[in-house]
Amino acid sequence: MINLLHTYSERIQSLANDIFSFTQNKKCKVVIMAILIVVIAVLMFRLNRPTPWVVDDILKGEGAKKLHTFQQYFEHIWGFYFSWGGRIWGELFAYLFLSIPKRVFDIVNTIGYLAFTGLIYINITGKFKSSPSLFLLINFLLFACLPAFGQDILWISGTANYMWASIIPLLYLAFWRRYFDQEIKGLNRIPSLMLLFILAVLSGWANENVSVSLIFLAICYMVIYRNKYGSIPRFATSGLIGLVIGTLLLWLAPGNFARFAAEKHSKSILHIVHNVFHNISVLFDFNSTLLLILLFAVLIILGRSAKKSLSSVFMISGVLSAVAMSVVGGIYTRTFLGCVVLMIISVGMLYDDWNDTVNVRKCRAMLLVCLCLGMHIFYVTARDGINDYANAWNQNLEIIRTEKEKGNLDVYVNPITPKNKFCATYGLDDIKPKENNQHWLNTGVAHAFGLHTIQSVHVNPQK
Repeated sequence: MINLLHTYSERIQSLANDIFSFTQNKKCKVVIMAILIVVIAVLMFRLNRPTPWVVDDILKGEGAKKLHTFQQYFEHIWGFYFSWGGRIWGELFAYLFLSIPKRVFDIVNTIGYLAFTGLIYINITGKFKSSPSLFLLINFLLFACLPAFGQDILWISGTANYMWASIIPLLYLAFWRRYFDQEIKGLNRIPSLMLLFILAVLSGWANENVSVSLIFLAICYMVIYRNKYGSIPRFATSGLIGLVIGTLLLWLAPGNFARFAAEKHSKSILHIVHNVFHNISVLFDFNSTLLLILLFAVLIILGRSAKKSLSSVFMISGVLSAVAMSVVGGIYTRTFLGCVVLMIISVGMLYDDWNDTVNVRKCRAMLLVCLCLGMHIFYVTARDGINDYANAWNQNLEIIRTEKEKGNLDVYVNPITPKNKFCATYGLDDIKPKENNQHWLNTGVAHAFGLHTIQSVHVNPQK
């Protein structure tokens, strides 16, 4: 028995050495990185493909198809800003995506996901380089730590407001991250200043909780620049001003106050303080960011990194992103995306700058294999859940079609419960039973399909 264990131990050690030798070759790293990008693209496309239009997509779909000119889009966004909320870029993305065929959106959203993860990667490394294990770690942590992956990444209305809206600030932060490693004079020239100022305004205007974190990050970067280079660059000063302007345009939108009143949010200071404690506490849920916090703690204590201070700034900004939501309520499902992304950048910096010894390299090589297995498990789980929901939804569509052909415009469909967080409807409302068929979703879906009413039927099993 001891000899058998010794034999297996030697084989595992030999396999680890082979993987290590292969992954240390620079050309092999580039090839592995390219293969991983292609594989992730294929996986994401296959998750996008069966995900149907749901909830807000259905309600907005007909309206989106009526917008064709710049003026029509402008008028819609103008009305949205003054009647519903300041997050106009998410609304614009949503209507643009809903105006194109779903099969085209599947390709566009796959490319968007690669851009999204690529910008997270650049904010970690500060430059283009091949690190297959880091790229896979980013994807693994997104799959593991987003409590509502389907809402944030696959649901058209959700990804427009969260993933796609996050691409803007991530792109902007990439310039700050690059300047951290190397003083770039070109960023302080007039053309660059103008472009970066516009990008700063758009970034601050992208998402409420992230906008506050961006201002905090900008201030911390400016302190670091001053200590490192002896002065604060002009692009940073103008950028901070742009971020503040964008944040004010977002938070002070007339539509926010109208929605705040309509949804009857509490204005009590005590309620906001309660939200602060609640929003911080939910970060320690294993279904959200606890794994990231634990990884940060381990790497900050055991690792040797020159970027511990910057990593800590991003971790704090992730917490601040949750705290910022306290003004309007608790942080929930899809709103975790900002916290998760900032914390992934924090953990990624420590991992990427891990003391470069032979043993650490071997650990990374084996981690690459483990992450591949983990991603496979996540993908299978996601695929099964999404396909299960798609099949149930297609059955409901067939019921609607059949009943309309009969002339029946009061339709009953099956209730659908999503299996896991990778489904676009996980955590969203489903069509209600008859006694609640005046619910906004029921009336909206009925209108979209040309029905009088639509309701779900809950069948109680016989005892």
